[in-house]
Amino acid sequence: MNLRRIAQWLVRLEIPLLAFIYLYFVLFDTVPAVAWMGIALVWLARWWMTGIVLPRTRLDLPIFLLVVMLPVSLWVTIDIRASLPKVDGILLGVIFFYAVVRQISTRRDLDSAMIWLVIVCIAIAFAGLIGTDWAQGKILAASWVYDSLPRFIQGIPRSIAGGFNRNGVGGTLTLTIPLLASIVASGEWRVARQSIITHHASRLTRWFPILVIVAFLFSLATLALTQSRGGILGAAIGLLAVAIWRDRRWAWLVLVGVLGVLALVALGYGNTLVDFLLRMDAKSGTLASRIEVWQRGVMMVRDFPLTGIGIGTYNTVAHLMYPFFIAAPEEVVAHAHNNFLQVAVDFGIPGLLAWVGLLVGWLVGLVRGYRATNDLGVRALLAGIGFGMLAHQIFGLTDAFILGTKPGVLLWVYFALVIVIELKSGRGKAFDESFSQTGQDA
Repeated sequence: MNLRRIAQWLVRLEIPLLAFIYLYFVLFDTVPAVAWMGIALVWLARWWMTGIVLPRTRLDLPIFLLVVMLPVSLWVTIDIRASLPKVDGILLGVIFFYAVVRQISTRRDLDSAMIWLVIVCIAIAFAGLIGTDWAQGKILAASWVYDSLPRFIQGIPRSIAGGFNRNGVGGTLTLTIPLLASIVASGEWRVARQSIITHHASRLTRWFPILVIVAFLFSLATLALTQSRGGILGAAIGLLAVAIWRDRRWAWLVLVGVLGVLALVALGYGNTLVDFLLRMDAKSGTLASRIEVWQRGVMMVRDFPLTGIGIGTYNTVAHLMYPFFIAAPEEVVAHAHNNFLQVAVDFGIPGLLAWVGLLVGWLVGLVRGYRATNDLGVRALLAGIGFGMLAHQIFGLTDAFILGTKPGVLLWVYFALVIVIELKSGRGKAFDESFSQTGQDA
């Protein structure tokens, strides 16, 4: 076997290799040096074959700025053991982003990616079901349900109670539930199944309708069990957006919801509603404790505007430099409970600008990609991704998904799918026409 054949195999196996490395990272909270060497070898093989290391996208500049802030964050951190895994997670996410953009070059590739994405959604819901640290009585008491649930995942690195944080699981499911709902509502499984079967693909596609429905119902059940207020609110808004996208008559529910909130305020329940939505996760948590956490985050950004405090160190820095009055000294407050505030805390204002630029560039790509294609399947995928991101941002108003957290790779996959669709649908070409080509211009 000559060197060129070896290089071709390395390039083809890039995503499976990354998936294996990421699984190792999830289990052991570290990325060994040999894994980085393997990634570098794949990139070298691609450069040797094509002369291109990274495809050019509209997100390159904000990604570059975010990556530049990573060594800065490691330089200023007071706890390298807390920060390094988050940095590894961001780097792996960025590498996944470019790998997906490079690998998807045909409509068949996109269909296959969608199938694997649905499988990942099932895996997320299942992992949450058997590995979450459940909170009984957070909204409703259902001890008999939680006591009967199996618990097979233990010893998660840096976990407070050994399993997945219930709000983290809820925040992840806000990304997946609207996507699955969009596929179900549009009948996209029929489009994908017909498209792939004509290419003599795997028999797996014949089970795709069942996979989508099972993933959707399974994800809803797991989200309900988390009792994550932010997650449930975000998913509900995402599902409503999907319903309105499919049939604008559902928009009347928005009016009903607004009138309902106004009625509660008029009846004097406004403060109770706000307190319920913004309470901290601890049983003794209150609206005041949530505001206190936000205030500490603002203080950190004010005092470290250019560098941030070092990713993943909010709890340590807060207790050392900005002591809480409500939270006990031994209580773990992992983050600032707001996505944008948390990015600013971790990376300072430059990191926040990079993150906002990333989201804005992604949104522009989504709108342009949606308008550039009449392919109903592609539009369903874009709508699901967009509404999933909307749901996740609603969740992020009162909670946080620290950049580099392990489920965060899904965000980078969403970024990549939108950008690759925009690239293939651009230049005035129809989507199918563009994807029928080799796709090497991506």
